[in-house]
Amino acid sequence: MRRERRRPAAQPACHGLQIATPPREARAKRRQCKGFDGRRHGDSLFTTATAIAMHPSSSGSAALGIFYAATAAAVFSSAGYIVRHIHLPAWDVSFWRSVFLAASMLPLLILQRRGLLVDMRNAGLALVASAALLAGSFVSFILALGLAPVANVLLMFGAAPFLTALLARAFLGEPLHAHTLVTMAVAALGLAISVAGSLAADALAGMAVAGIVALCMSGNYVVVRHRRDVGMAPAIWLAGVISALVAWPFAQPSTLTWEQVPWLFALSPGQLAVGLLLYMASLKRIPAGQAALLGLLELVLGPLWVWLFDGEKPDDLTLLGGLIVIGAAAANVWLDSRRSAG
Repeated sequence: MRRERRRPAAQPACHGLQIATPPREARAKRRQCKGFDGRRHGDSLFTTATAIAMHPSSSGSAALGIFYAATAAAVFSSAGYIVRHIHLPAWDVSFWRSVFLAASMLPLLILQRRGLLVDMRNAGLALVASAALLAGSFVSFILALGLAPVANVLLMFGAAPFLTALLARAFLGEPLHAHTLVTMAVAALGLAISVAGSLAADALAGMAVAGIVALCMSGNYVVVRHRRDVGMAPAIWLAGVISALVAWPFAQPSTLTWEQVPWLFALSPGQLAVGLLLYMASLKRIPAGQAALLGLLELVLGPLWVWLFDGEKPDDLTLLGGLIVIGAAAANVWLDSRRSAG
């Protein structure tokens, strides 16, 4: 009798998350599938976002990347409103935000310790570079909010997509299309108008510090895009540790009250960690410049929240400049999608 050759058993799908690990790490991959089981650890937004960022999809779905980037921008946009309700000096907010971020991420990273070691070994210096850039953006952002209105600070982020596109072109060889250059010029005009509004509002120092945030975030986008083959979630935890150490000498941790703790939780695990994890996931699926452009949704929503709920109304020039920047960003994303479809 002829013996039938047995087919190998199908591998588990790990609840729809495709884990991109090197072939030599097949055993670690199976452990990761077992370790990040939604039924075992819960299906919270924070847990899901961590899984997404640590285990990038091999399919590279552009539509999913756009969704992650837009959702991250919506999450990020709550920062100004939350910071305004903490009522602590900027260095204290920066310190506690970083401490809460590192503390909240550590248990989830420990659950993934085997896969975490693989990712850290594979990422190497890219992980350290990403953490350093993120730490710079963490500290600078809170300081900027202490020096200027939310709208003026966020509008400086309008430079981020264009810095990202230029850096991605220089270091990653990603194409820089003609329509991107045109929208860059239009956005620069909008940014100049908003800077004029900031001069009138005596907010130039805050916008200058916000420019450091834009530069750090652009550099991080390019680093993560360059190493999209590995999970970079450990960089967020390391960035929290670094920024906490930087802010510590200038802060007064003993002034924290229990009334401020819920707001800090909303700012760190809620706003910062989830937003960054979703953004890192988007960078593994769409070009860095496109992800940063979608992030400009934060420029619309962030000032809107403090205007509606705190009465912090932007001046007319800031609003006009913001509309021009957002219009340029939207046009560039639309033209990118048409080019991809064609």
